[in-house]
Amino acid sequence: MLHLHRGIYGLKTSIIRQIIAIGMSPFLMNLCACLVVLLINKGMKQYGGDTAIAAYGIVNRVVFLFLMMVMGLNQGMQPIVGYNWGARQNDRVWQTLRLTIACAEVVVVTGFIMGECFPNTLTHLFTDNQPIIQMADRGFRIDVMVFPIVGAQMVIGNFFQSIGHAGKSIFQSLTRQLLFLIPGLILLPPRLGLDGVWLAIPLSDVMSFFVSVGMLWWLVRKVNPRNARESR
Repeated sequence: MLHLHRGIYGLKTSIIRQIIAIGMSPFLMNLCACLVVLLINKGMKQYGGDTAIAAYGIVNRVVFLFLMMVMGLNQGMQPIVGYNWGARQNDRVWQTLRLTIACAEVVVVTGFIMGECFPNTLTHLFTDNQPIIQMADRGFRIDVMVFPIVGAQMVIGNFFQSIGHAGKSIFQSLTRQLLFLIPGLILLPPRLGLDGVWLAIPLSDVMSFFVSVGMLWWLVRKVNPRNARESR
């Protein structure tokens, strides 16, 4: 028999702090994503009208399908990396990271090929409206132009969260949307019109990719995988 009594359970500050730190990254990412969608829809409405909003809806649905696959890979990677990082099995950590990036690249490169080579076919799955199809075709090609680097960027961002580097994970979550994408959505459309709204997305992906790679390079230099066996 298990008897529950008042006072036998209490909140531990250290545990609560760790929970908040780990969960803060996806929380801020989703919060910024809501703001980004508002700005994109506002730009589409202002420079392309309802047709542009419909085109973006089609592009976003297809692109997000591939991103969800990468998110699934990240969720599978997280417990493996977290366990082995805590056990100081660094060889396994780097091996898992490389494998996850490779699988993510297969997914995003497939999305890149489909978006660049067959945008018309993808758009026809949703509508037969020619103005929407023409606008969505151009949107596909712009949106996925740097898609091959998005998979690695997403995996690296989740990797820092998996090893408990909450601050770096939060910073990476904010760089793409808060530091790069939102300013791009504000500054580019007045100069480039509707293309500026589309171009803000791949430009933010490129800049956040270099930030992620730089942070990973710093970590690899700090924790040399060659010393993995010595640190066991």
